[in-house]
Amino acid sequence: MSHSFDAAALPTPDGLPAEVPDLVVAHLSDTHLTSTGVLYNGVIDPAAALARVTDALARARAQGRAPDIIVVSGDLTDSGDPDAYRHLRAVLAPLAPQVVYATGNHDVRAVFHAELLGEPGREGPILQVHRLAGVRILVLDSTVVGAGHGVLEPGHLAELAAELDQPYPGGSMVVLHHAPLPPPSPLLTYFALDRRSRAALAEAVAGSDTRIILAGHHHLAGSGLVGGVPVAIAPSTAIRTDPLAPPGHERTYGAAGFNLVRLFPDGTVSVSVVPVDDTPEIFHLDETGCAAVIAAHPIYTPTSSTAHVPNSR
Repeated sequence: MSHSFDAAALPTPDGLPAEVPDLVVAHLSDTHLTSTGVLYNGVIDPAAALARVTDALARARAQGRAPDIIVVSGDLTDSGDPDAYRHLRAVLAPLAPQVVYATGNHDVRAVFHAELLGEPGREGPILQVHRLAGVRILVLDSTVVGAGHGVLEPGHLAELAAELDQPYPGGSMVVLHHAPLPPPSPLLTYFALDRRSRAALAEAVAGSDTRIILAGHHHLAGSGLVGGVPVAIAPSTAIRTDPLAPPGHERTYGAAGFNLVRLFPDGTVSVSVVPVDDTPEIFHLDETGCAAVIAAHPIYTPTSSTAHVPNSR
């Protein structure tokens, strides 16, 4: 595939140039990297699972579809092993010009700060502010030391609100680990972001330039609204929660995926869930094949004689 391919030149039903995003974000979450030789939940090799995702991103990069930014929304490691953070940084750095990390309840804040933010000795939550061309990324820390649920501290939220008071060219993207939406399973209900934090976050982003909130923690792709702002939850790179387990049961599967978030010049944001599995390829059309399908399906344009006339009765 040619890297000089002009996506805007693709045919559209209205004859206008095809919409091309300003920014493409690969949103990963819940990598749960363990210490060497340790399996996640005693079953899954999270490094091997992550490798399947990074292989998919590397193939995309080789074919001219590299993301501009990678965001990883927490539970980067399962126990805070410094080597696990270093491994994550090493495998993601070649795949995009910018990688942004959030901390989750399985992470160890002090180690995360030292290894990924270059902030050794910082114990409290840090509001990360990444001012990039086309978007401002604001990363919250929703972790509670020693606990699995999430809380956004009032002072931390005040920092967010103060930053959002100053609009940014291209708007903002807010990232946190604990999804600010009702959870899909019994255990996640107990380990959720508390409702006070959800309400306070909604108040902070409502009416601001926030275009989307990215989160994880549910191990399941999802979406919703908070304060009128879209929320996209990325699947885990290692495991998938089953929201249709019997009532009161927690059931998971070994499955991986990530989200592809695209930001367009007119303010539109689209989110695609990309599963990473071993399902077979069904068809693969090149540019000539796509053109042949389009040629076989011409656009129907109503004429004056065939246009619908409303019933005057």
